[in-house]
Amino acid sequence: MKLKKLKIYNFRSFQNEEIIEFDEINGLIGANSTGKSSALLALCKLFSENSNERLIGKKDFFQSEITDKRNLYIEALFEINIDTYETPLFLGHYVVDNEGADPYLRIRLEATWEEDGTVEGAIDSRVYFITCAEDEIIGDDDRMPANRNILNKIRVIYVPALRNPNLQLKNASGSMMSRLMKGINWSTETKENIKELINNLNNVTASERGVGILQEAIKNEWQKYQSDKRYSEANLIFNSDNIESALTKAEIIFSSGGSQKSNIDDLGDGHRSLFYISMIESFLDIEDRIVREEIEGLEKSIELSPPLLTILAVEEPENHIAPHLLGKLIKCLKSVAQKENAQVILTSHSPAIIKRIDPGEIRYLRLNSDTQSTRVNRISLPDDEKLVDAYKFVKEAVTAYPELYFSKLVILGEGDSEELILSKFFELAEKNVDVSEISVVPLSGRFVNHFWRLLTDLEIPYITLLDLDRERSGGGWGRIKYAYQQLIDKGISKEKLLTYGNSSAILSDEQLKNMHKADVTKTEIMTGWITRLENYNIFFSSPLDIDFLMLENFGDFYKRTLFKNEGPRIIKDGKEIKIVDIENTDRTDCQEYIYKIQDSIRATLKKDGGDGVTYDDKQKNLMVWYNYFFLGRGKPTTHLSMFSQVEDEKLKASIPDVIKKIMNRADSLLNGEN
Repeated sequence: MKLKKLKIYNFRSFQNEEIIEFDEINGLIGANSTGKSSALLALCKLFSENSNERLIGKKDFFQSEITDKRNLYIEALFEINIDTYETPLFLGHYVVDNEGADPYLRIRLEATWEEDGTVEGAIDSRVYFITCAEDEIIGDDDRMPANRNILNKIRVIYVPALRNPNLQLKNASGSMMSRLMKGINWSTETKENIKELINNLNNVTASERGVGILQEAIKNEWQKYQSDKRYSEANLIFNSDNIESALTKAEIIFSSGGSQKSNIDDLGDGHRSLFYISMIESFLDIEDRIVREEIEGLEKSIELSPPLLTILAVEEPENHIAPHLLGKLIKCLKSVAQKENAQVILTSHSPAIIKRIDPGEIRYLRLNSDTQSTRVNRISLPDDEKLVDAYKFVKEAVTAYPELYFSKLVILGEGDSEELILSKFFELAEKNVDVSEISVVPLSGRFVNHFWRLLTDLEIPYITLLDLDRERSGGGWGRIKYAYQQLIDKGISKEKLLTYGNSSAILSDEQLKNMHKADVTKTEIMTGWITRLENYNIFFSSPLDIDFLMLENFGDFYKRTLFKNEGPRIIKDGKEIKIVDIENTDRTDCQEYIYKIQDSIRATLKKDGGDGVTYDDKQKNLMVWYNYFFLGRGKPTTHLSMFSQVEDEKLKASIPDVIKKIMNRADSLLNGEN
């Protein structure tokens, strides 16, 4: 038995019915107050062992404009594996959609609230087995009252995100230990031996003179007060001779093999939490063993009827576990989730946790800005069979950059340079933009439309910044063509995208297919197509990439970062001459310098690239420096070095136009404008 779906309607932050689908382990993520805790509490209302957690109160109903009467429902749908052990208690409640289909179980809590003049109002709640198919309307005959004794076969252990949740964890594991200890089938001989040993212990302690004095004092003073013969004598003992009472004092002791011993309270908070999770896993192993003993007809080692399924719900574990222990925690939780009798659900807004969960197991919760109600989305990944490379790339990217889930805006860039440069200029800009709300994710220009689809499903606005790579193989018109194809793949109509000229003519599929073959020297026409893409939040670092763009705007500042013995050089008459010296003395007609520029153009535009015909002389000269700074050295360190040595006001004065456009667009998107 496994939980597959949870349907929530009008419960706390949930208004319209939202469906959360579950696997063996799932992470519920989202910003603060988006409904993550409400989803866990919804499960508790059905299956918590704590009766107080199952109570429905006025605050559990979504706060709508309807003031006199409200209703809610929470429905859990379980997948049944007919090849494994299942309790016969559920058999009469299974639903089968058609012949040969796997059965499933529907358990539904329905509650109503009515205003009656009291503080809480009149609340009525009931739990039913629903016996009709999921796609059918539920009638009165389809509701069968669910007995709590049966529902206890499904257990939720809830670990809330309190400052010190170890108490809740201890209570959860402690209650499980108590049931297991009480259920042990002690032999008569063992019971008698323990009773004799405890009596001997009491006799030995009572023989101590100090204990005797204490015993006599208690007994004599009690005689002054008591008047009931049943309680006429008060005796001091150190252990009850009842085995059940003695076992209540059992505790876990830690040692390293020596004489020094520690108890649970000696552990740090993080290790304590990990230990209790491991205790729960231990108990689940024992419960699974008990079930198998019953299936195989063996004598039970522990007389206990364990739940069929335990759902461990852990809320924001980053609140009470140190960052360096989070990896161990997730490893432990994944181990629990692999058991046949367990599932794990955890909530978080920590990238350190989310990066350790498969993107396909993440459920993203956010608030609808109009209704302030929770919406739930899955993470959209490409088809892992048809689009293997795209699936792997997108999955690895969201795993490497989990902060995008918590961003208010995502900028999809080419590489590390974009993240560094954009972050710096956003900090300098006098815009109402918090850099911490923006994630820059490097894609190298790959599988862009899949990221667009993912972010669209998550309802996170995004901007795309690509390299134009003019005159590089596949660049220029090829990059523009790619952007338009990605928009078409996303579902944007060709009529909106591909009209051209002053007429209503639309670029044909054949023309789009061959766009990469267009004349690269038609830079004005190219600019027109680029400008249109900006309406769809797609921008280009032109004419080459963002590093070249920065060199055009801040070339002198980059050169000032060099030490005396650094910088590109040429050999003339057997001597090394710095390029900077040639430029400063206006000896640019030097043949060796001309050869250096030609070599730099070939290196910059790369194999199968152009000859630089679309670049002016100043840009060609810069390619010498581009090769030195960005092809021969680390790009991020070069940018950081320049930023650290230039005053902010000077940087602000020369921000590239395309970055200004991106900052303005980001400002609009973050303020709710399209």
